[in-house]
Amino acid sequence: MKFDVLGRIGNMRLPDGRTALLFSIYEAVSNAIQAIEERFGRAEFSKRGVIGILVQTNADKTLKYLAISDNGIGLNDTHLRSFETCDTRQKYAIGGKGVGRLIWDKVFRIINVRSTYETGLHGYEQVSFRFDPSIDDSLIGLVKGKGVADQTGTQIMLSDLKGEQNAAIGPSSLSKYICHHFFPYFIAGSMPQLNVAFGRRDLDIGAYLSSKVEKKAEEEIDVQVASVGKIRISHVYVDKAISQELSNSILLTAQGRVVQSIEIEKKFALRSLENGRAYVCVVNGGFLDAKVDQERTGFKALESEIEAIKECALDAAERFLETHIKSIRRTQKRHVIEILEEHPQLAVSVKDVDSYVVGLSPSMSEEDIGKTLFTLLYRHERKLRHQIEAISNDGAESDEKARRDRIEDLVAKVSDDAKRRLAEYTIKRHQIVQLARSLLRYSDEDKKTYHWERTLHELICPMGKMLGAKQYDEHNLWLIDDLLSYYSFFASDKSMAALGVQGERKEPDLLFFNPYGFRREGTNDPVVIIEFKRPGDEILSSDPVDQVLEYIERLRSRTIRDIEGEIVSEIDSQTPFECIVVCDLSAGARKRFERSVAQTPTPDGMGYYGFSPNHRASIRVLSYQKVFRDAELRNRSFFSKLGLVPEEVRQALSNAALAAE
Repeated sequence: MKFDVLGRIGNMRLPDGRTALLFSIYEAVSNAIQAIEERFGRAEFSKRGVIGILVQTNADKTLKYLAISDNGIGLNDTHLRSFETCDTRQKYAIGGKGVGRLIWDKVFRIINVRSTYETGLHGYEQVSFRFDPSIDDSLIGLVKGKGVADQTGTQIMLSDLKGEQNAAIGPSSLSKYICHHFFPYFIAGSMPQLNVAFGRRDLDIGAYLSSKVEKKAEEEIDVQVASVGKIRISHVYVDKAISQELSNSILLTAQGRVVQSIEIEKKFALRSLENGRAYVCVVNGGFLDAKVDQERTGFKALESEIEAIKECALDAAERFLETHIKSIRRTQKRHVIEILEEHPQLAVSVKDVDSYVVGLSPSMSEEDIGKTLFTLLYRHERKLRHQIEAISNDGAESDEKARRDRIEDLVAKVSDDAKRRLAEYTIKRHQIVQLARSLLRYSDEDKKTYHWERTLHELICPMGKMLGAKQYDEHNLWLIDDLLSYYSFFASDKSMAALGVQGERKEPDLLFFNPYGFRREGTNDPVVIIEFKRPGDEILSSDPVDQVLEYIERLRSRTIRDIEGEIVSEIDSQTPFECIVVCDLSAGARKRFERSVAQTPTPDGMGYYGFSPNHRASIRVLSYQKVFRDAELRNRSFFSKLGLVPEEVRQALSNAALAAE
C-alpha cells in the first residue's frame, strides 16, 4: 500500500504530527479492546482485560518508542490475516478500523509486533514480525514459536519517529487525549483496565475517569412499544473536561459501546447546572444489545421503537433534572415579568405568568423569551387586522346579531390593545421619573456637588428651542404638569428679544402661551413662566420669586412673536400669569420663601404658593421631590386604571415605584 507525497491513500488524507501520534495509540488500544472482548466475552472482558501504554523518551525529551500491550486473544492465523489486510475505504467508513495501522507507518520507521495466542486446549504459540503496510508482503521476518499461557495477548512497539512528523507530546496531554477518546467505552461499561506509563509517571485511566464520574441514580423502565421491553437508565454527572462531545447527552449504548448520542444541553439548559458539571443519561438493555448492527454505529430496529426509547429517556432525564429545571423556571419567570414590566403590550399572550412559563423550553434565554412574545404580539395584531378586514368586506349577514357580536368582540380586543400600548407609555414615563430622581443626587460624591439646573431643564424640555403643541415627543413637560403640553407655543431658554420683545436680553427658563392649543384673539389667556434652580443649593443665589415677577414686568404690554414673526400673544395689563419655581427646599430657601408673596406652605409641606395682585400672577414653589413624586403618582394611577397585565406584573411595577420613592 503506497503513500503519495501528501501522505494520502487514494482520496483519503492521513493526519500528521501529534494527531497522527494519537491516532496510532487509539488504533492500538481499540484493537486491544476488541481482542480482550473476544477472549473473555462481553460479560467479563471489562473486568479481566488489561491494556498498557508505555512511553519512553530520549535524553532530549524526544519520543524514543511507544509500546501498547494487551491480554487479548492474540494474533492467531485468522487475526493475523486480518491484521495484514488494510481495506482502508471500507474500514474508514465504519469507524476507522485499519487506518490506524497505516498511520503507524507514516509516523514511525519501525513497527514491531509480538503476540501469543492459544492453539488448542493446552497449547500456545507466539508470533513476532516487523510490520510495514507500505509493501505488499507487510509481515517482515515473521517467526512463530512456542508460547506461554500467561503471556497471551499482543505487544506492539512503535519506534524511530520520523523527523518530519514533529509529534512531541507530554504526559499530561497524552493522558487527557486518551481520557477524552475512550470516555464512551468507559461510560458504556466496556473499558478494560488501561494504564499509561510515561517515564516515571503512571496513570490508571479507569480510576481517573471514575474520579470524574458520579453515578447519581438508576432506574428500569418498561417501554410499552412492540417488543422493546425493559431498558436501564443511569443518571450520571461527569467532569465537563472529560468529554465535550458526550456531555449533556442521552447515550444509547449496546454491547458496551455508545451507539447513538442525543444532545439535550439546549433542551434543559444544562450549561447552567448548579454543580458545574455535565449530565449524561446512559441507556442500555437487552433490546438494544440485540438490535445493534455489526459495526455498532446504528440499530436494526423500527424507527418507532428507537423513538419510543428516546422519549422514555427524555422523560426520565426531565424527572431527574426536576430541581435544576425548577431553578430555570424561576429565572424564566423573572425574565417574563421584567419583559412585561417594560412592554405591557406583550401581555396579550400572557394571561397567567406561571402557566406561560410552564410552556417555555428550559433552554430559552431572556432574549429568546422576548423574541417569542414580540412574535406572538405580531401574530395577534395581524390576525386582528385580518378579522377587521373580513368583517368590513362582508356583505349583510343573515344573522344581524351575530355580526353585531363579532363587531363588539373586535372593538373590545382593539380597546384592550390600545390600553396595553398606553400602559407601555406609562412605563416609559416611570423610567423618565427614575432618571430625573437620579439627577437629584450628588454629581461628585467627593466634592459633594450637585448637577446644574440646566441638566434637569434639558430632561424636562430641551434648551434653546421654540416648540409647539404637536411636538410631544421632544419634551417631558408632563413631569411638571400634563396640561403644559397643550399650550400652542412655548420657548425654552430663549431671550425675550428672540420672542419679539425688543431690547430685552433676559432668558426665562420656560415660557408658555395659549393654553387651548391656539391663539384666541380678544381674550386674555394666561401666560406660564417656569424657573429652575440648582438642586442641593442651601442658599439661593437670587430670589426666584422676584426673578419671575421681573419677567412679568418686562413682558407686560408686549407682543410675542414666533420665529417667523407671526403674532403668538398680545400681553396687556390684564393678562394673568402663572409662575412655577422648581428648586430644593433647603432651610435657607424656605426662609426666603416665607418672606415672599409665595409664603403659604402647601398641605404636604413640599412647596409654597401665593398671589401677587399687582402682577396678576399666581406663584407656586415646588420642590424637585414633590414634582417627581406627584408625576409618579399620576402615572401610577393611570397605569392601574388601564389594567390588562397579569397580577404579578402589576405588583412588580407597583413595588418598583414604591421603592423609588
